[in-house]
Amino acid sequence: MDMPEEACEQGAPHLREIVLFLSVHLDRAPGVLWPEYDNPAFGDPDDAGAGAAGGGVRPAQADRFTAELASLTGLSVRLDRVETAGSAPGVGVDAVWFGQPGDREHLLIHQIAGAVTWQLTGTGESGRPESFQCRLLPGELLYVPARWSHRCIGAPEAQYAVISLCGTGD
Repeated sequence: MDMPEEACEQGAPHLREIVLFLSVHLDRAPGVLWPEYDNPAFGDPDDAGAGAAGGGVRPAQADRFTAELASLTGLSVRLDRVETAGSAPGVGVDAVWFGQPGDREHLLIHQIAGAVTWQLTGTGESGRPESFQCRLLPGELLYVPARWSHRCIGAPEAQYAVISLCGTGD
């Protein structure tokens, strides 16, 4: 999917980074972004400015972030959930695989606290099965293409936000 050039020139620095990152990875392959700029919507769960219900998520800024990202990319964007690795279903050594070959949503995982190892499997650009594994630290983002299965293994205190991205025609 081609994103407008003006999208990379507009918005806050953290949005420009994410738009550029998605322009490279969307509909192609998984990828990890080690951002240069902090996203004000997500922060340390112990930060007094963060909303209590969402841990390290600041609800007003998260709503603004998803709206701006949708505007810049032309995608439908929503904060799907915030999970703590120790309480999330299917996390750990016996983690369950999530996502199915028919899933049409792309995911953007934003690591908020702790570290999580992500394992992904799917069909690569070559049409052959591929796998991808990475360890996310706070502030880092992982792009999971649509139709890729994923699971995570993390410390009990690790926290991450799952942002769903979907084409407007999907």
